[in-house]
Amino acid sequence: MAEAGADSEAVAQLEAELAAAQEAEAAAAAEAEAAMAEAEAAKAEAEAAMAAAEPVEEAAPELSGKLVWWSDWTIEQTEAFIDAFNGVHPGIQVEYTRSDDAEMFDRFMTESEAGTIDSDIVIIGWDGFSRIWESLGYLHAFDSPEKFNIPADLRAPSGAWHTYGTLLEGICYNTERIEELGLDALETWEDLADPQYRDEIVMQDILKVGSGAHDMMIETRVMWDENRWEAFWAGYGANNVVFQPDYTAAQQQLVQGNFAVLGLCYLDFVLPSIDQGAPVVWIAPEFVITVGFTVNIPATAPNKENAEAFVNYILSDEGQAAVAEIVRQVPASPTAPYPEAALAAAGKPTILALGTPKAEAEYNNNADWYVERAKEWFDLR
Repeated sequence: MAEAGADSEAVAQLEAELAAAQEAEAAAAAEAEAAMAEAEAAKAEAEAAMAAAEPVEEAAPELSGKLVWWSDWTIEQTEAFIDAFNGVHPGIQVEYTRSDDAEMFDRFMTESEAGTIDSDIVIIGWDGFSRIWESLGYLHAFDSPEKFNIPADLRAPSGAWHTYGTLLEGICYNTERIEELGLDALETWEDLADPQYRDEIVMQDILKVGSGAHDMMIETRVMWDENRWEAFWAGYGANNVVFQPDYTAAQQQLVQGNFAVLGLCYLDFVLPSIDQGAPVVWIAPEFVITVGFTVNIPATAPNKENAEAFVNYILSDEGQAAVAEIVRQVPASPTAPYPEAALAAAGKPTILALGTPKAEAEYNNNADWYVERAKEWFDLR
């Protein structure tokens, strides 16, 4: 009996110790939970304090003010593109003047040298003009965030200029006048030397260095052997070609039906007239001359921030689509839409204007020699 009592006391003691241990464990757990909750509360309070201390990033203010644009596009293209640009930047008031490339290059050089240039954006055909301006320090280098939309070889590493698109050069004829005179529709460059078109060809000033007509002499010499080149230009010159002061005037003569043929025709320039019902057809000859067009910001541009916004826009996906749809040039971006009208040149060989070492060397070293040859062929002395 004594042993049984002792066992009962031992069991009771163990039970008491176990209960005490469980009570202590529960208390410790409660303390740990309370400590964790306190730590989390402190962390949340610290994060809230840090958030309150950080400045709130404000949205960039909408750009406003002027943008002066020198354009070599048609008036219709320029104004439609301004509308598209203002859809993104409605606060920028765009003013523009237009001229052909040769005149624009000369004006840019003169005013940059004098420090009187008032332009913020200059769009011009042929990146060689831009390279000259860059070498003279006349351009503002801009690292556009949209530059990766176009291939690296179509932009200056410095960001001084960007090629945004390409113009296609071919031949145009007025269908009504061709039919009226019983002439054949043209198909090749060498058709221009056919005597049946005598007195019926109009063209821009071929004596103006930097013009498309002057470049045509160089590009055909690159593409053909010397005998073929000489024979073509002698025959072309014998056709009594009538020259106009600039491309726009020559195209207008064709559209109005005063001539049957425009000897060098810019696809993007003539399309607005065709859209309005002009009886004109653009053809892609046996090789198509292409001209890279660049967008440039003068170093002394008064409104550089607005100019940079313009560059960003024309290089963006939206801007490249506008180049195809509004300007009807071939966009520089490989992923941009292709202008439907330019499909006429699909599959034809192309040569980039002054884009070969031979052509560039001829332009840089022998430009005046071509002027003298043109005077001889076309009796312009």
